[in-house]
Amino acid sequence: MHISNGYTYMLSIIQFLNTLAEIVPVELLCLDSSEDIKKYLNNNLGIELHENLNVVQISNKKFGIKSNKLFFIGNVLKYLEQYKSDKLVVYTRDFKQMRLAIKNLKSDNSNIKFVFEAHQILSQNYCREREYKKAKEMKELENFVFSNVDDLICITSTLSSEIKKVFPACADNHHILPVGFNKEFLNIQHKENKKYDVIYSGNFSEWKGLDVLIKAVSIIKHQYQRDIKAVLIGANDQTKGQYENQAKELDVFDNIEIVKRVEHKKIYDYIAQSKIGVLSNKYDADGLLFTSPLKLYEYLGSGLKVVVSRLPSIESNINESLVYYATPEKPESFAKEVIRALDDDSFDIDKVKKFSKNYTWESRSKSFVEFIS
Repeated sequence: MHISNGYTYMLSIIQFLNTLAEIVPVELLCLDSSEDIKKYLNNNLGIELHENLNVVQISNKKFGIKSNKLFFIGNVLKYLEQYKSDKLVVYTRDFKQMRLAIKNLKSDNSNIKFVFEAHQILSQNYCREREYKKAKEMKELENFVFSNVDDLICITSTLSSEIKKVFPACADNHHILPVGFNKEFLNIQHKENKKYDVIYSGNFSEWKGLDVLIKAVSIIKHQYQRDIKAVLIGANDQTKGQYENQAKELDVFDNIEIVKRVEHKKIYDYIAQSKIGVLSNKYDADGLLFTSPLKLYEYLGSGLKVVVSRLPSIESNINESLVYYATPEKPESFAKEVIRALDDDSFDIDKVKKFSKNYTWESRSKSFVEFIS
C-alpha cells in the first residue's frame, strides 16, 4: 500500500507520515528532496527519516514542467498514473489536489482510495472576511471533495458535525482523528527545581491569547501577591517586542521570559523546567469548533499540569479531570486556574500520561491504517 501526500509538509504532516511508514510503505510527493526532508526532521525533532518513507521530488527535470505550486498538482497526477491498477491511497489536506486527483484517477475499476483530512471549513473563513466570491468558490470545492472522497478525517467531533450540517450530501464515512504528538514527550525527565511556573510554546498569533496570559501573570503577581515566572516560546522580532512592551506596562517584565522560535527538540528542556502548560486560545470562530491543539497533547504527554481555554472543540476530547479549564479571554479566570493548578497536590500524573498515549503519532497511524484497510 502506498500513501501519497502533497507539497504542504508542515511539521505535523511529516511526523504523521514518518510514523505511518512504520506500518505501511509511504510515498511523500513534494517539491523538496529527500535530503531536505531528512534535514528538516533531524533539525526540528532530532529523528531520522524512516526507511519506508520514500520522498519523491516532483521536479522539472523529470516532468519537463516548472515545478512550482501552480504546476505541482498536474505533475503529481502524471506520477500517479503508474499506480492506477495498484492498491493505492491518496491522502492530502489540499482541496485542489484532491479534486483533480478524484476527477482524473477515480473510476469504477480503480483500486485507488481517496482520503482527505479536514481541519476547518475554509468557505466560512472567507464569509467572515466578507470575501463572498471566494467563499462561494471554496464552498463548491469543499462540497465536491467532501462528497466524493472515500474517507474523510476530521480532527474534532465538532468539525465533523459542522461539515455534515453545512454539506448534507457529504460522505458518511467520517473518522475523528485528533492531531498527534511525538512520543518523546512521554520520556521527558522533569527537573526537581523548576525554573518556570508557566510555559507556552507555539504560534504568537493574536487568537492564541498571549495578551490574556500576560494579564493573568500580572494578576497573580499584584492581586494574589504570588511569585510567578513564565516563559513564552515562539516569538518573532515583532511579537517579542509587542509582548515585552505589554509586560513592562503591567510591571511583569521580570516575570516573563519571551523567547524566539527554537528547534522543536529544545522544547523538551523548557518543559522539563516548567510546572504548568497554558493554552489561552480566544473565542476565535475556528477555535470554538475546530481546533485540536497539538501543544495540549504534548503538555499532557510530558506530565505537565495544563490550564486551557474552555472551548467546545477541546472539551469534546479532553475530560474535566485531566486539565484546568479557564474562561477564554478572561485573565482573572486564567490567574485563578494557574493558582489552583500550582497548589493542587492531587494531580494524577500517571492518569494524564496514560490518557495522552492515545494521541501519539503511533496511535494515530494505527487508527488510520485500520479505517483505510
